[in-house]
Amino acid sequence: MSFASKNLARVGVALAVTSLATEARAQDTLGTPPPDSAKLASGPAAPREALKVDGAPEGLTASVSAGGLGTTGNSRMLGFTGSGAFDARYDANGYGASFIGNYGRSAVPGAPMQTTAENLQARLRYDRYLLDDASVFLLVTGRHDRFQGLAFRLNLDPGFKYLFVNRRRTALWAELGYDFQYDIRTEDGRQVRDASGVVIDTLDKTLTDHSVRSFLGLRHAFNKEVTFSNGLEYLQSFIDSKRYRFNYDVLLAANVWGGLAFGAGFTARFDNQPLPGKEKLDTATTANLLYSYTTVVKD
Repeated sequence: MSFASKNLARVGVALAVTSLATEARAQDTLGTPPPDSAKLASGPAAPREALKVDGAPEGLTASVSAGGLGTTGNSRMLGFTGSGAFDARYDANGYGASFIGNYGRSAVPGAPMQTTAENLQARLRYDRYLLDDASVFLLVTGRHDRFQGLAFRLNLDPGFKYLFVNRRRTALWAELGYDFQYDIRTEDGRQVRDASGVVIDTLDKTLTDHSVRSFLGLRHAFNKEVTFSNGLEYLQSFIDSKRYRFNYDVLLAANVWGGLAFGAGFTARFDNQPLPGKEKLDTATTANLLYSYTTVVKD
């Protein structure tokens, strides 16, 4: 696990926010990750996608969440986190957008403060429904993650979505498509070091990759107040067979009062070929309180 994820996991209940907007009808990042939401130092890769439920209800759903933590004395830490999501469907058109950002600094006694988390991700999605249970979509994601060595990552994902189960309380769906990825690396992320820390090589500033993207999602509402959702994303490069990634998100959300809800989730991000010196797996366990608004009429 990366240094940033380990620091933020210690204060997950106070600081972590997932970018997943949970409604009985919809999921939107993340993503990644969230996410493309839930994502501390690892950064969201695949926030949840817009989900149409049985009966194709029209309307919009929006949610926002923010938090922070500050400590002094023997343990010094300062952190901020925030996320927002928007999802709407009108006739055969579906729209989605999400944002999540995390920033944290910490230090042991007598040492200067150091940045331990710095990531941002924004995502836009459009679905064109061909049938009640099928759509073609375009997903655009922009991401910055200092501790993964990414100054900026752009992903363009056209694809096809099909709902195998499409009931008001339960939905099971899959997505298949193409992923175009363009990375701009940080100077630190480009450096290859030996065991003693000496720079022995420098990678290219940019990287372009082409992959196949698949996604499997499940959402179930136990009742009007409690919803369970999870999603697994897999990306396999056409260029290098050893370059592949898995992103997994799970969230259990319970309505508290009115538009307030509490969510507990887990996120795992696995990259088989990370930049030099980076861990392959980042995880985050999260708890958050968010406010949501919807015009969708529910049972």
